[in-house]
Amino acid sequence: MRNKLIAGVVAATLGLIALLTAMMPVQAAPEAGKEIKVLLVYSADSLKKSEYVMNAYESVLQEEGVSYRIVDVTELLANKPVDVVNASPAIIFPDAVLQTVPARFGEWTRSFLESGGNIAIVYDPGIKDNNGFYLKQAVLTDILGLNYINYVSQGTAAYTTGSIQFVSQQALDFFQIPRGKAINQFTISGYQVGALQYPIARTEGKEKLPEGTIFANAVIKGGETTPAIVLRDFAKGKILYVNMPLGHIKASEDDLPLRAFMRTFLFDVVQLPHVLNVARGLGGVVINWHVDSVVEYDTLPVMKKMRFLRKGINASIHITAGPDFIKIGDNEGFDACGMGKPLTRMLAEYGTMGSHGGWAHNWFADMIRSGAFKEKEIQEYMDKNSKCIESVAGGKIKEYSAPVGVHPQPDATNALQNLGIVAYYYTGDMGSAPNRAFSGGKKITDKVIAFPVYPYEKSASFYEMHALAKKTDAEVETWLLDSLDYVSRHRTIRLVYSHPRDIGYYQTAITKFFDQAELMQEQKKLRVQSMTEVATFLLRVLKTTTAFTESSSQLTVSLKNPENLNDITVAIPKVRYGKPVWEAQYLQEDDRYYYLTIGGGNEIEKTIAVPRR
Repeated sequence: MRNKLIAGVVAATLGLIALLTAMMPVQAAPEAGKEIKVLLVYSADSLKKSEYVMNAYESVLQEEGVSYRIVDVTELLANKPVDVVNASPAIIFPDAVLQTVPARFGEWTRSFLESGGNIAIVYDPGIKDNNGFYLKQAVLTDILGLNYINYVSQGTAAYTTGSIQFVSQQALDFFQIPRGKAINQFTISGYQVGALQYPIARTEGKEKLPEGTIFANAVIKGGETTPAIVLRDFAKGKILYVNMPLGHIKASEDDLPLRAFMRTFLFDVVQLPHVLNVARGLGGVVINWHVDSVVEYDTLPVMKKMRFLRKGINASIHITAGPDFIKIGDNEGFDACGMGKPLTRMLAEYGTMGSHGGWAHNWFADMIRSGAFKEKEIQEYMDKNSKCIESVAGGKIKEYSAPVGVHPQPDATNALQNLGIVAYYYTGDMGSAPNRAFSGGKKITDKVIAFPVYPYEKSASFYEMHALAKKTDAEVETWLLDSLDYVSRHRTIRLVYSHPRDIGYYQTAITKFFDQAELMQEQKKLRVQSMTEVATFLLRVLKTTTAFTESSSQLTVSLKNPENLNDITVAIPKVRYGKPVWEAQYLQEDDRYYYLTIGGGNEIEKTIAVPRR
């Protein structure tokens, strides 16, 4: 009886709860939000032939802190353009991996732009039919206003090479090409060779492109020109067209075009949230001195006296340690463990020590060039060189520079990785940022960072600027100060290199460079760091898992790193989001972004909420 009474009470109570619940207002489920990602689009048949191109794009986007997803074009077209815009405001159609597309690709892309999306057309998407034959005009021709493939009418003449000439200094700066990488009317140049020749395609205008939309032209031999970089409005979106196979070029040891053009498109045009790859969100310079012979016995004390060695400027100082220079037995080397020992100890007070080649400068380079040294011997002499410096200066050598730039890939970098070196000076990818270098279409390693040299037109060292290029002190001063402005403004890193024996050519320019670098560092506009510091931070950033999730009211940034998130910075675009509440952390801003730096609390996870405008 008692059990029946209890059961009745329970039933009545549950019934009352159900009735009250039914009468209560329904609470909306929490809004899930959408994760913002850039899309890299491919077609299966094209990707099979050129997967290395997609790898190049992925590597650069990873290094630049961009959340992205690679997607098959058929999967893309299965979604409504307006739905895709909401989560992916930018789509990249890369070179080589999207040559064939479904019939309605052009119509879908038009709708995507009309819905407010933005696209980057790189070189050759949609130029072939499903049987692999060239179309009379590329699928996106009517949208772009430019037919970027004329193979049916011109045959192999549709493809050629040309130099890339920007229309103005402003256009060059907008696409983040350093001024030292351009010569003769804003033409992209290379170390020792002058104007670089890039693969390009002859194009045909289907309409007159709007004024101000051509930022650079390709100049073909004989003076013929064709558009190389076009940035134009279309409906509610924007189109970037680049007449260069950027992924292929990156995979062939020229990183700058892909990196610079994607940074401009994603960060300046579209203005996406992203993670910066520089500590505390500050760009900077690496000052790299190469010490390799007895000549430096006289110049190093002068460097110290003139304050080209400063405690507040952490340079990367690399030494060829043996007693010989050109050949074994010539006694012209720096001899870091012998006669050069006191100077080696002195240098260790002013920077991070590194290894410059393998024991004897020119001899080591010659042995590699002759084929006498392969990976095994290269590693043996690198190790010998490093151990000598470590025994005198203390600490572990983690950075390296190749004598005379002789650094055969992948053997030399494999040797560095085996020795625990994390950074190396590199004459490939000239003028670009530190990166995981590619060679022969393959990424060499994920564990060692290449530091391309930052050139002044065809020169790199102060000696070359003086003896070969005949640059004046005033010209070198302008180049050096501009390099500081460039890294500060674009929040990136560049490496400037020379030898101590070269300082006499440009004493005034170098002094002003050091003074300005020190001042800007005090003002927290940039940082002067060693290769080891920059590489170690970049490798940690690459381990960070990031998600940018947007709801109707806010952007949620989720970060996770197995080591820690110290000094990692998130860029939040002002055009879409309000000022974050960021107490007890480091907040910067410029005209486009808020920069939120995570403090030194060794957090491995962080969630940041930013209000929508």
